[in-house]
Amino acid sequence: MHRNLDLVSLRTLIAVAETGGMTRAANSLHMTQSAVSMQMKRLEEHLSVQLLERDGRKVVATVEGDRLISYARRLLDINNEAIRSLSESLYDASITCGISDDILHPCMPAIVGKLRQSQPRLGVNIELECSHYLLRGLKNGLYDVIFTTELEPSQGGECIDKQALLWMTQSNGECWKQRPLPVAFSHHSMFRKPALEALDQANIPWIDRTQTMNDWSALAYSGADLGVRAELENNCLNGISAIEHDGALPALPDYNVVVYFSPGLNSELAQEIAVVAREAFSS
Repeated sequence: MHRNLDLVSLRTLIAVAETGGMTRAANSLHMTQSAVSMQMKRLEEHLSVQLLERDGRKVVATVEGDRLISYARRLLDINNEAIRSLSESLYDASITCGISDDILHPCMPAIVGKLRQSQPRLGVNIELECSHYLLRGLKNGLYDVIFTTELEPSQGGECIDKQALLWMTQSNGECWKQRPLPVAFSHHSMFRKPALEALDQANIPWIDRTQTMNDWSALAYSGADLGVRAELENNCLNGISAIEHDGALPALPDYNVVVYFSPGLNSELAQEIAVVAREAFSS
């Protein structure tokens, strides 16, 4: 059978041991002396052990009482910590950051880490979405700041990096030599249209191996050397890497990494985020 300790009784036990008497403990706890005595009697009966004894004119803890008091202090500290965590806000302020998933790694962890160093009481909520929907969400007030990948920045955006778009597949893969060329894009991929247009202009026949709306599914095909895809040069997705095709595949356009801020975001905070983002991408 489980027996549970009562925190109120433990707090009373500590008070009796510290003050040396039932009456003084009662005064410090704003209780009656009889209530203190009753609590101690019930606690001893519950544990079947003597916790207090009289030493002359003082009431002191027994060996067992001292042992329980050691645990009681820790239990009460945990109790107080839990109460504080629920009554105090973890952050003074928070922002919602939208980011295109093709640039989430490796830069976004560095951005969040540096922001936490300079703004330890700032909460950063990260949401992944394609650039088109990020721009729409910023306009509708869903985000405080967004990081997009675009051929050209839209109005109000600041370009903080430029990255080459490269053909990729499984490391040391061979599927890029096949014709028609197997491609592995989801229909939501922003790089699908420019990549396929480049193939068409180069008169390279291609075939969509995936027929999927899920880019992680398409990525699995590339990781298995079943299709090529286009990714930014700093892409660090496991299982795929840039193809050394020596011009066998057409060149692809560079993309800009662009940051946008909500008009309602504190200007000083926006400037700090921009500085941190520039440093993260430049490194």
